[in-house]
Amino acid sequence: MPNLGFSFKTQIEHTFEMEMTVMYLYSDLEDFVRKLYYFLKISKAYQIDKFLIAEKLNVSIRYFDETSEAISINNKNYIFLNKSLSRPQRWQVFAHELCHILRHSGYQYNMPLLFRELQEWQADCFMYHFCVPTFMLKEMELPLRINEATWFVAETFNVEIEFARKRLNMWINKRQSFLLQKRVAESVTLYERSR
Repeated sequence: MPNLGFSFKTQIEHTFEMEMTVMYLYSDLEDFVRKLYYFLKISKAYQIDKFLIAEKLNVSIRYFDETSEAISINNKNYIFLNKSLSRPQRWQVFAHELCHILRHSGYQYNMPLLFRELQEWQADCFMYHFCVPTFMLKEMELPLRINEATWFVAETFNVEIEFARKRLNMWINKRQSFLLQKRVAESVTLYERSR
């Protein structure tokens, strides 16, 4: 096959090649999640259990018919999960609500709308990183095809398919941004040396 200057590699194949040449820097959120899991003594996906996590963090899980939420009453933390959610949805919503307990304070409905929206956005970001932690994802041997990798992540971390697809895309995009930064830095260095 002639060299066309590009290849038809999948995103994941390309990402694995980058892994050999790009150092990964954890974001503050990824680092917080990694340290939290280490505190919980959880280092592998099969060890993740929302009930064990809740117990270790002194959070009580309750099921009810209303919209899921997290509340603190008399220094006791509760996560109320809607009982009609599927098992993966419960795990995802648990992570979202756990963020409110660990990283936010105050009663959201007394806050200005923009601040409430910020907290919801932060809880969603936390949810993706807590349900599928970067430090675990980095250690996995993923299938080379994106659809197979998506199914693998969904099954391994007990999340919905679309959730797994979005999380994988987040991870791939971050790795590709590191590759771009590396290439720009190399170009700048070459340019400066040639002057």
